Amino acid sequence: MSFDFTLEIDEDDFIGRLEKLDQAIRDSVQDALMQTANAIVLRARQLAPVKTGQLMQSIYAVDAGQWTVKVGAYAGYALFQEFGTSHIQPRYFLTRALQECAPQLLSAISAAVQRAVEEASQ
Repeated sequence: MSFDFTLEIDEDDFIGRLEKLDQAIRDSVQDALMQTANAIVLRARQLAPVKTGQLMQSIYAVDAGQWTVKVGAYAGYALFQEFGTSHIQPRYFLTRALQECAPQLLSAISAAVQRAVEEASQ
């Protein structure tokens, strides 16, 4: 069993506008999503409880397609560490990492679009 969550841009109006952009800008936005996902991974690894390091090393981020990245942990007990059980207090290592890194997402997308526009105008 693994635990993962997906970050998607889900605002229809925003997605509609992004769909009108050229491929270079779309790629830049996807790169910004992946950079944010990697920041979440780094922070989650810092927050994860460590005995053997297996949980920490199992935290990952992957590009899951247009406007989507997937972040999670493939260690079988990740879900129990994240949300707790009757015997384990919840750690919320992935949830906290997402909350801390999410504000970077909009600025990363904005910077990616700005770079793509500047490159296209040269």
